Amino acid sequence: MTSKDQKYIVKIEHLDATDPDRGVGELCVRLPDELLKKLDWREGDEVEWEETEISEDWGEHKGFTLSNLSKRFRDADEALKKAISIDME
Repeated sequence: MTSKDQKYIVKIEHLDATDPDRGVGELCVRLPDELLKKLDWREGDEVEWEETEISEDWGEHKGFTLSNLSKRFRDADEALKKAISIDME
């Protein structure tokens, strides 16, 4: 299996597990440390959550995508630094 084919299955949790209603409050997804390291995601990063439809061979189902806004800015900043460095040479 290539890293492109790697899948992680995580549960969507409520932040307050003691909430008897369990349908109220902020949602949380705990990503495995291995995945965070591979993605270079860091504690405190701002992550956008978007609900979507996922198409599989066996049908469609609801899902979500996560986009790390903080990492986008880090990557853009790094690319800018490299571009400036090349221009200065």
